Amino acid sequence: MPDQVPPPWEGDPLSKYFADAEHNTRASAVNWPDVYEVQQGAHALLRRLLDAIENERGDSRDVGSQRMLIHRSHGAILATMRLTMSGQAIEAMPVLRLAIEEAWYALHIAKDPAPPTRARIWWNRDDSPQATQACREEFSAGNVRRTHEGLDPRTAASMKRLYDDTITYGGHPNSSGVALGVALEEGSDPETATIKIGILNPNPTTVLSTIKAAVDVVMGLTLTVGLINPEAFKRVGLGRDFNALREHAAKVFQERARALRQERADSARPRPD
Repeated sequence: MPDQVPPPWEGDPLSKYFADAEHNTRASAVNWPDVYEVQQGAHALLRRLLDAIENERGDSRDVGSQRMLIHRSHGAILATMRLTMSGQAIEAMPVLRLAIEEAWYALHIAKDPAPPTRARIWWNRDDSPQATQACREEFSAGNVRRTHEGLDPRTAASMKRLYDDTITYGGHPNSSGVALGVALEEGSDPETATIKIGILNPNPTTVLSTIKAAVDVVMGLTLTVGLINPEAFKRVGLGRDFNALREHAAKVFQERARALRQERADSARPRPD
Protein backbone atom coordinates (compact mmCIF):
# COMPACT_ATOMS: atom_id res chain seq x y z
CA MET A 1 0.00 0.00 0.00
CA PRO A 2 1.29 3.51 -0.76
CA ASP A 3 2.17 5.73 2.21
CA GLN A 4 -0.33 8.42 1.29
CA VAL A 5 -3.33 8.82 3.59
CA PRO A 6 -6.48 7.45 1.94
CA PRO A 7 -9.55 9.69 1.69
CA PRO A 8 -12.31 9.35 4.30
CA TRP A 9 -14.92 6.66 3.87
CA GLU A 10 -18.04 7.61 1.92
CA GLY A 11 -21.46 7.89 3.54
CA ASP A 12 -23.01 4.67 2.20
CA PRO A 13 -23.91 1.84 4.64
CA LEU A 14 -20.93 -0.36 3.74
CA SER A 15 -18.48 2.51 4.13
CA LYS A 16 -20.05 3.41 7.47
CA TYR A 17 -19.59 -0.17 8.64
CA PHE A 18 -15.87 -0.11 7.78
CA ALA A 19 -15.43 3.31 9.37
CA ASP A 20 -17.18 2.18 12.57
CA ALA A 21 -15.13 -1.02 12.68
CA GLU A 22 -11.89 0.95 12.38
CA HIS A 23 -13.06 3.38 15.08
CA ASN A 24 -13.92 0.53 17.46
CA THR A 25 -10.55 -1.12 16.88
CA ARG A 26 -8.65 2.03 17.74
CA ALA A 27 -10.95 2.83 20.65
CA SER A 28 -10.31 -0.61 22.14
CA ALA A 29 -6.56 0.03 22.24
CA VAL A 30 -7.07 3.52 23.69
CA ASN A 31 -9.69 2.58 26.28
CA TRP A 32 -7.86 -0.55 27.50
CA PRO A 33 -4.17 0.28 27.13
CA ASP A 34 -3.18 -2.42 29.63
CA VAL A 35 -4.97 -5.07 27.58
CA TYR A 36 -3.40 -3.79 24.38
CA GLU A 37 0.01 -3.99 26.03
CA VAL A 38 -0.66 -7.69 26.68
CA GLN A 39 -1.63 -8.12 23.03
CA GLN A 40 1.61 -6.43 21.97
CA GLY A 41 3.54 -8.78 24.21
CA ALA A 42 1.76 -11.79 22.72
CA HIS A 43 2.56 -10.63 19.20
CA ALA A 44 6.20 -10.04 20.13
CA LEU A 45 6.46 -13.52 21.61
CA LEU A 46 5.13 -15.10 18.42
CA ARG A 47 7.53 -13.06 16.29
CA ARG A 48 10.44 -14.35 18.38
CA LEU A 49 9.02 -17.83 18.10
CA LEU A 50 8.90 -17.65 14.31
CA ASP A 51 12.41 -16.20 14.14
CA ALA A 52 13.69 -19.08 16.27
CA ILE A 53 12.45 -21.74 13.83
CA GLU A 54 13.15 -19.82 10.61
CA ASN A 55 16.40 -21.61 9.78
CA GLU A 56 15.36 -25.09 10.83
CA ARG A 57 16.66 -27.73 8.41
CA GLY A 58 14.91 -30.83 7.14
CA ASP A 59 12.71 -32.22 4.37
CA SER A 60 11.02 -29.22 2.71
CA ARG A 61 7.65 -30.98 2.63
CA ASP A 62 7.89 -31.76 6.33
CA VAL A 63 9.57 -28.73 7.88
CA GLY A 64 8.05 -26.33 5.34
CA SER A 65 4.50 -27.42 6.10
CA GLN A 66 5.05 -27.08 9.85
CA ARG A 67 6.51 -23.61 9.47
CA MET A 68 3.71 -22.41 7.20
CA LEU A 69 1.06 -23.73 9.57
CA ILE A 70 2.67 -21.94 12.52
CA HIS A 71 2.84 -18.70 10.51
CA ARG A 72 -0.83 -19.07 9.55
CA SER A 73 -1.77 -19.74 13.16
CA HIS A 74 -0.05 -16.47 14.10
CA GLY A 75 -1.96 -14.67 11.35
CA ALA A 76 -5.27 -16.15 12.51
CA ILE A 77 -4.61 -14.99 16.07
CA LEU A 78 -3.95 -11.44 14.84
CA ALA A 79 -7.13 -11.54 12.74
CA THR A 80 -9.05 -12.71 15.81
CA MET A 81 -7.79 -9.73 17.78
CA ARG A 82 -8.62 -7.27 15.00
CA LEU A 83 -12.13 -8.63 14.45
CA THR A 84 -12.81 -8.70 18.18
CA MET A 85 -11.58 -5.16 18.78
CA SER A 86 -13.81 -3.93 15.94
CA GLY A 87 -16.87 -5.43 17.65
CA GLN A 88 -17.11 -8.76 15.81
CA ALA A 89 -16.09 -11.23 18.51
CA ILE A 90 -18.66 -13.77 17.32
CA GLU A 91 -17.26 -13.73 13.80
CA ALA A 92 -13.74 -13.97 15.25
CA MET A 93 -14.44 -17.39 16.77
CA PRO A 94 -14.08 -19.44 13.56
CA VAL A 95 -10.75 -17.69 12.98
CA LEU A 96 -9.49 -18.52 16.47
CA ARG A 97 -10.62 -22.09 15.96
CA LEU A 98 -8.49 -22.16 12.80
CA ALA A 99 -5.45 -20.92 14.76
CA ILE A 100 -5.78 -23.86 17.17
CA GLU A 101 -6.23 -26.38 14.36
CA GLU A 102 -3.17 -25.05 12.54
CA ALA A 103 -1.08 -25.50 15.69
CA TRP A 104 -2.35 -29.07 16.02
CA TYR A 105 -1.69 -29.81 12.35
CA ALA A 106 1.91 -28.58 12.67
CA LEU A 107 2.51 -30.76 15.72
CA HIS A 108 0.88 -33.79 14.10
CA ILE A 109 3.18 -33.48 11.08
CA ALA A 110 6.23 -32.88 13.28
CA LYS A 111 5.62 -36.05 15.29
CA ASP A 112 5.09 -38.30 12.27
CA PRO A 113 6.66 -41.70 13.06
CA ALA A 114 7.45 -42.15 9.35
CA PRO A 115 8.14 -38.68 7.90
CA PRO A 116 7.21 -37.20 5.53
CA THR A 117 4.10 -39.43 5.26
CA ARG A 118 1.75 -37.05 7.08
CA ALA A 119 3.16 -34.02 5.30
CA ARG A 120 2.63 -35.72 1.95
CA ILE A 121 -0.99 -36.54 2.85
CA TRP A 122 -1.52 -32.88 3.77
CA TRP A 123 0.14 -31.51 0.61
CA ASN A 124 -1.71 -33.93 -1.68
CA ARG A 125 -5.17 -33.35 -0.20
CA ASP A 126 -6.77 -32.04 -3.39
CA ASP A 127 -5.21 -34.51 -5.83
CA SER A 128 -8.19 -36.86 -5.86
CA PRO A 129 -11.34 -37.73 -3.88
CA GLN A 130 -9.37 -40.54 -2.25
CA ALA A 131 -6.58 -38.16 -1.25
CA THR A 132 -9.11 -35.73 0.19
CA GLN A 133 -10.69 -38.48 2.29
CA ALA A 134 -7.30 -39.68 3.48
CA CYS A 135 -6.41 -36.15 4.61
CA ARG A 136 -9.75 -35.71 6.37
CA GLU A 137 -9.16 -38.88 8.33
CA GLU A 138 -5.51 -38.24 9.15
CA PHE A 139 -6.09 -34.61 10.14
CA SER A 140 -9.43 -34.89 11.89
CA ALA A 141 -9.69 -32.64 14.94
CA GLY A 142 -9.75 -35.64 17.24
CA ASN A 143 -6.74 -37.28 15.67
CA VAL A 144 -4.46 -34.23 15.72
CA ARG A 145 -5.61 -33.40 19.25
CA ARG A 146 -4.70 -36.88 20.46
CA THR A 147 -1.16 -36.33 19.19
CA HIS A 148 -0.99 -33.28 21.47
CA GLU A 149 -2.53 -35.16 24.39
CA GLY A 150 0.11 -37.86 24.10
CA LEU A 151 2.92 -35.31 24.43
CA ASP A 152 1.58 -32.62 26.78
CA PRO A 153 -1.80 -33.54 28.33
CA ARG A 154 -2.09 -30.34 30.35
CA THR A 155 -1.61 -27.92 27.46
CA ALA A 156 -3.71 -30.14 25.19
CA ALA A 157 -6.59 -29.98 27.69
CA SER A 158 -6.32 -26.18 27.82
CA MET A 159 -6.33 -25.95 24.02
CA LYS A 160 -9.30 -28.31 23.85
CA ARG A 161 -11.29 -26.07 26.21
CA LEU A 162 -10.46 -23.06 24.05
CA TYR A 163 -11.36 -25.02 20.92
CA ASP A 164 -14.71 -26.09 22.36
CA ASP A 165 -15.45 -22.49 23.37
CA THR A 166 -14.82 -21.26 19.83
CA ILE A 167 -17.39 -23.75 18.54
CA THR A 168 -19.92 -22.79 21.22
CA TYR A 169 -19.62 -19.05 20.69
CA GLY A 170 -19.42 -18.72 16.92
CA GLY A 171 -17.17 -21.34 15.35
CA HIS A 172 -20.39 -23.18 14.51
CA PRO A 173 -23.76 -21.39 14.22
CA ASN A 174 -24.83 -22.41 17.72
CA SER A 175 -27.39 -20.45 19.72
CA SER A 176 -24.90 -19.22 22.35
CA GLY A 177 -22.92 -17.44 19.66
CA VAL A 178 -25.73 -16.29 17.40
CA ALA A 179 -27.65 -14.81 20.34
CA LEU A 180 -24.69 -12.74 21.60
CA GLY A 181 -25.32 -9.10 20.91
CA VAL A 182 -29.05 -9.56 20.39
CA ALA A 183 -31.17 -6.80 21.90
CA LEU A 184 -34.86 -7.18 22.72
CA GLU A 185 -36.89 -4.00 22.47
CA GLU A 186 -40.39 -4.07 23.91
CA GLY A 187 -43.19 -2.81 21.73
CA SER A 188 -46.09 -0.53 22.54
CA ASP A 189 -48.09 -3.46 23.91
CA PRO A 190 -47.04 -6.50 26.00
CA GLU A 191 -47.40 -8.92 23.08
CA THR A 192 -44.98 -7.27 20.67
CA ALA A 193 -41.22 -6.92 20.71
CA THR A 194 -38.44 -6.17 18.27
CA ILE A 195 -35.29 -8.28 18.12
CA LYS A 196 -32.28 -6.28 17.00
CA ILE A 197 -29.08 -7.97 15.84
CA GLY A 198 -26.07 -5.71 15.39
CA ILE A 199 -23.06 -6.69 13.30
CA LEU A 200 -20.70 -4.58 15.38
CA ASN A 201 -21.17 -5.28 19.06
CA PRO A 202 -18.29 -3.82 21.10
CA ASN A 203 -19.62 -5.16 24.39
CA PRO A 204 -16.75 -4.94 26.91
CA THR A 205 -17.29 -8.38 28.45
CA THR A 206 -17.45 -10.12 25.08
CA VAL A 207 -14.51 -8.20 23.62
CA LEU A 208 -12.23 -8.68 26.62
CA SER A 209 -13.03 -12.37 27.07
CA THR A 210 -12.32 -13.05 23.40
CA ILE A 211 -9.04 -11.12 23.46
CA LYS A 212 -8.08 -13.15 26.53
CA ALA A 213 -8.89 -16.35 24.62
CA ALA A 214 -6.66 -15.21 21.75
CA VAL A 215 -3.80 -14.55 24.18
CA ASP A 216 -4.36 -17.97 25.73
CA VAL A 217 -4.05 -19.51 22.26
CA VAL A 218 -0.76 -17.62 21.81
CA MET A 219 0.54 -19.34 24.92
CA GLY A 220 -0.75 -22.71 23.74
CA LEU A 221 0.86 -22.24 20.34
CA THR A 222 4.16 -21.27 22.00
CA LEU A 223 4.21 -24.43 24.10
CA THR A 224 3.25 -26.49 21.05
CA VAL A 225 6.21 -25.14 19.10
CA GLY A 226 8.32 -26.00 22.12
CA LEU A 227 7.30 -29.62 21.54
CA ILE A 228 8.14 -29.37 17.83
CA ASN A 229 11.55 -27.76 18.30
CA PRO A 230 12.63 -27.81 21.97
CA GLU A 231 16.21 -26.84 21.09
CA ALA A 232 15.19 -23.59 19.42
CA PHE A 233 12.73 -22.90 22.24
CA LYS A 234 15.51 -23.11 24.83
CA ARG A 235 18.20 -21.46 22.70
CA VAL A 236 16.43 -18.11 22.43
CA GLY A 237 14.95 -18.11 25.94
CA LEU A 238 11.30 -18.41 24.92
CA GLY A 239 10.44 -20.00 28.25
CA ARG A 240 11.35 -16.77 30.04
CA ASP A 241 9.27 -14.67 27.64
CA PHE A 242 6.37 -17.11 27.91
CA ASN A 243 6.32 -16.89 31.71
CA ALA A 244 6.46 -13.10 31.60
CA LEU A 245 3.49 -12.96 29.23
CA ARG A 246 1.50 -15.45 31.29
CA GLU A 247 2.01 -13.48 34.50
CA HIS A 248 1.29 -10.12 32.86
CA ALA A 249 -1.87 -11.41 31.13
CA ALA A 250 -3.20 -13.01 34.31
CA LYS A 251 -2.77 -9.78 36.26
CA VAL A 252 -4.35 -7.55 33.62
CA PHE A 253 -7.36 -9.74 32.81
CA GLN A 254 -8.08 -10.43 36.48
CA GLU A 255 -8.13 -6.71 37.14
CA ARG A 256 -10.35 -6.05 34.13
CA ALA A 257 -12.77 -8.80 35.23
CA ARG A 258 -12.92 -7.27 38.70
CA ALA A 259 -13.65 -3.83 37.22
CA LEU A 260 -16.44 -5.21 35.02
CA ARG A 261 -18.04 -6.96 38.00
CA GLN A 262 -17.91 -3.71 39.95
CA GLU A 263 -19.51 -1.81 37.06
CA ARG A 264 -22.36 -4.33 36.89
CA ALA A 265 -22.86 -4.16 40.64
CA ASP A 266 -22.93 -0.36 40.55
CA SER A 267 -25.43 -0.27 37.68
CA ALA A 268 -27.73 -2.73 39.47
CA ARG A 269 -27.73 -0.69 42.69
CA PRO A 270 -30.93 1.38 43.13
CA ARG A 271 -30.40 5.06 42.55
CA PRO A 272 -31.79 7.58 45.03
CA ASP A 273 -34.73 9.61 43.84
